[in-house]
Amino acid sequence: MFIDAPDRAGLVHVAVVEDAALQEDARYKLLSHEEVYDGFRLRNAKDLLRYGDHVTPLGDRLRLLAALDEHGSLPLWECLNAFHETKPVAGVASLILRGFVDVNLDDGPLGPETSVRRISR
Repeated sequence: MFIDAPDRAGLVHVAVVEDAALQEDARYKLLSHEEVYDGFRLRNAKDLLRYGDHVTPLGDRLRLLAALDEHGSLPLWECLNAFHETKPVAGVASLILRGFVDVNLDDGPLGPETSVRRISR
């Protein structure tokens, strides 16, 4: 998915970006100012980006993905149990950032009850 922030509105040729997204078999969305700055998405993204340079070891990744395959989705607090080789929060944040698992960044602040699901590839 291609997402455009509102501070770029007017500077971007929406049709060109939409066409580029379609060529990549992706979607395009221009967010409103409120969607970015009044909600939880930006705050959650900032929390996750602290872990941008972390790499989750293969063993931890396999344990979490297997658990998600078995259960469909899990609350974030249960996902933390899958990590043995790295710090749990850093591990799950890394997997979110690298597109292995997904959480809803818009519903509220990331917390123990946040639902985590595997991204199908």
